Amino acid sequence: MNRSTPFLAAVCLLLLIVMLTPTTVSAEEPKPTVICTTSVLGSIVEDLAGDKVDVVIIASTSACPAHYDVRPKDVEAVMRASLILYHGMEAWLEKLVETSGSNATTVKVSGTWNTPEGAITYYTNVAEILNEYLGLDTSERLEKSIESISSTAEYLKARAQEKGVEKVKVICMTWQKPFVSWLGFNVILEYGPPEKLSSSDVAELVENGKKEGAMLVISNLQSGTAVGKYIADEIGAIHVVLTNFPDPGEGLLNLSHVFVHNAESLFKAMEEYELMEEMRTLQRSLHLYTLLSYSLGVIAAVEAAILIYLLAVRRR
Repeated sequence: MNRSTPFLAAVCLLLLIVMLTPTTVSAEEPKPTVICTTSVLGSIVEDLAGDKVDVVIIASTSACPAHYDVRPKDVEAVMRASLILYHGMEAWLEKLVETSGSNATTVKVSGTWNTPEGAITYYTNVAEILNEYLGLDTSERLEKSIESISSTAEYLKARAQEKGVEKVKVICMTWQKPFVSWLGFNVILEYGPPEKLSSSDVAELVENGKKEGAMLVISNLQSGTAVGKYIADEIGAIHVVLTNFPDPGEGLLNLSHVFVHNAESLFKAMEEYELMEEMRTLQRSLHLYTLLSYSLGVIAAVEAAILIYLLAVRRR
């Protein structure tokens, strides 16, 4: 017998075993879905968890989350949720979860987020929640996020001090006051949600704004801007619109981006006010010059009349 026969037989046997053995392909486990009622929570989860989770943001970035109208796609999203994060203002959430039949854990993350200190607290709390309920260790990303917020805060504070914002008197929508005050502006008046203001409330804001010499009137985008613009126009101030929510469509990917955007909007408004004041000064000077010219013209005309009269008298 050929010496290679046993070897060939073994190879054939091995091939036969491989062919007859069923193969199994291990399917990759699906990522947990984290439902976030706002882009604030959504951006934080994305910063911390990256591609380890699927993030679904419910409410629009351009309107107040408290007034959001639930859509059919939201029910579908919540049905597959592993975790749901919300602030506490979303009265519609309980009904949405009930309708979807979801058994996902629902966790409230509350507090002010539109200051650097508040943002860091939010990031820290969300990191703990992701660890507790999804077993995700986000400590490294958390550290980087906190460093980013802190450096952004330091940069904006330095810019604000350099520009002397403490001398700028502003009227501010209540939900923007924490950030505006943190930056150092002098908030002389504030107002609540526009839908809750009466005409007398607005008239009082205008009267006191004129009396106090308000330079800027600050609106919150998600609350509506018409009232703020009206007040600004009435008192001769600059109207500024700030946002409280990240908006990827506008290049605002997280809260640090929001802080920079809002601060730069305020700094630009300061420059516009200074320019407007210069224009007013020039207009006042021009008006005074016109009055003086008119007065000199009248004087010259009177002098001419007197001279003519004296000449006529002398000829007699």
